[in-house]
Amino acid sequence: MIPARYGASRFPGKLMQDLAGKPVIVRTYEAAKATNLFDEVYVVTDSEIIFQEIEANGGKAIMSQKEHDCGSDRIAEAVENMDVDIVVNVQGDEPFTSREGLEKVLAVFNEPDADKIDLASLMTEIHDWKEISDPNCVKVIVDKDNFALYFSRSPIPYPRDKNVEMQYYKHKGIYAFRKQAIMDFYRLPMRSLEAVEKIECIRYLEYGKNIKMAVSNTTGVEIDTPEDLIRANKLLKEKKPNAVNNKFRNFPMVPKVVFGEGCFDQLTSILSAQKQEKAPFIFLVDDVFERNKEFLDRINLRFNDKLIFVSTEEEPKTSQVDDLVKKIKAEFTNTPSGIIGIGGGTVMDLAKAVSIMLINKGSAADYQGWDLVKQKAVYHVGIPTISGTGAEVSRTTVLTGPVRKLGINSDFTPFDQVILDPELTKGVPKNQWFYTGMDCFIHCVESLNGTFLNAFSQSYGEKAYDLCKEIFLDDSLSEEESRAKLMMASWHGGMSIAYSQVGVAHAMSYGLGYVLGTKHGVGNCIVFQYLEEFYSKDVALFKKMVKKHGVEIPQEICKNLTEEQLNSMITVALGMVPLWENALGSNWEEVITYEKLRELYLKM
Repeated sequence: MIPARYGASRFPGKLMQDLAGKPVIVRTYEAAKATNLFDEVYVVTDSEIIFQEIEANGGKAIMSQKEHDCGSDRIAEAVENMDVDIVVNVQGDEPFTSREGLEKVLAVFNEPDADKIDLASLMTEIHDWKEISDPNCVKVIVDKDNFALYFSRSPIPYPRDKNVEMQYYKHKGIYAFRKQAIMDFYRLPMRSLEAVEKIECIRYLEYGKNIKMAVSNTTGVEIDTPEDLIRANKLLKEKKPNAVNNKFRNFPMVPKVVFGEGCFDQLTSILSAQKQEKAPFIFLVDDVFERNKEFLDRINLRFNDKLIFVSTEEEPKTSQVDDLVKKIKAEFTNTPSGIIGIGGGTVMDLAKAVSIMLINKGSAADYQGWDLVKQKAVYHVGIPTISGTGAEVSRTTVLTGPVRKLGINSDFTPFDQVILDPELTKGVPKNQWFYTGMDCFIHCVESLNGTFLNAFSQSYGEKAYDLCKEIFLDDSLSEEESRAKLMMASWHGGMSIAYSQVGVAHAMSYGLGYVLGTKHGVGNCIVFQYLEEFYSKDVALFKKMVKKHGVEIPQEICKNLTEEQLNSMITVALGMVPLWENALGSNWEEVITYEKLRELYLKM
């Protein structure tokens, strides 16, 4: 529900002002609709002009029957006789409303304390004292569980002691209500705190309702003044495609890498140059090594260094990263000298994510996306013990969050040091070896067939592709040669997609991983066998490799999906825009529709 009053006090008629060729209210409606998060989107208004404009643009509008003092009352009247569970209030003057922020405010209703929540809202970090002291900027303070304590136009808390570090938060005008909460609001009279501050959500606090706040640091422009409108028009005019799809990419590479049988034993001397006083090295190690004393004795723990065993039964989660960071910060006063990940792709991703989140505030879920990380990560080292994932060279760390599966893709994600020791991959079970190898093969296929391909990524992709064919189809290689070559295929495949992108199989595998918890390499294989339409020659080659190695790809995993699960799977896959653009070009949405993905998933 988007409440829309024509006669705004600070900027009358602002919702009908032109924003890059369309009225502000139409831009806001389209932004909310484009998130694909809602069963229905309505504008609720007291204005015939706004009502007619929304309907003329193909939208849905509701005329208020009564006079209302605030947007919540206007929404309550509109939903009183509707059969709904959650009602989201998006402000009409926020045309840059994003899916990311709305996902976060909806996600709190899936958290363990959801039964305590009457409504949820968003807040964003603010640092400029001019903004903190501006009465037009509503501030919020929260308790330890992020439940709102109070909202004010004044700076809260007041910084009497300037030496105490304090993070201030601005309230963003997006709410998600349980229907009963908004109906209670509608029927309860305004009290003095709300009246004096002119902040409607204070009414909920005054009557004992619980407001859960989520943090979102996405930025846009709220249209409160004519100056804001000028800024918004300029922003839309200057808006460029996401940097990840730029023709010329200035991405960092891993600065140091050592390769060779036995090079793992160089770890101690490599780390000694990075040791900070009283600051430990934290080793995140796949728990498959927990009882391998011979291997663990090769990790030289010194002083207060700590080894943490990590389960890789499931794909890495943002909550798992947050728990590890919290555990490390609780135990050590000083920021670690470094994070060392030893294991497969899951451990590689966790090591990269933990190193980022030890420095950057908030939850790992806040950074799922492209170039959201602003602070340099802690020194981090990757030591793969399974070849094929390409995680050791990747610019991303793929995590399952509360609302999506997506990577933290940034300049600060790549490892500072990688140790490639083929000896460490001895004894990997055949199926795991095959799935990770095929992950590398599919990386190459999608890079080499993508629209982002250039000579740089092509040279790496072709080499990795040829190595995969040699490893999985040629009988002349020794086991030792296969281990070394697959490790290099993984490296080259990772380099290829770092400067290009993956495609259809990865986008759909993310959907499987989010809904069913399917491991990444397995998920790619499950999907790839049905992608003849996109990669016919390589799917045939893939099936030949599967048959040669006697690997049985899981079948019918989508057989008993509920409609809700299927819808979630499709939504996650459709959200991987750069992958679809690489696979099919800028007009990919004409090929990959909701119905097309549904058809493909049901084949599985």
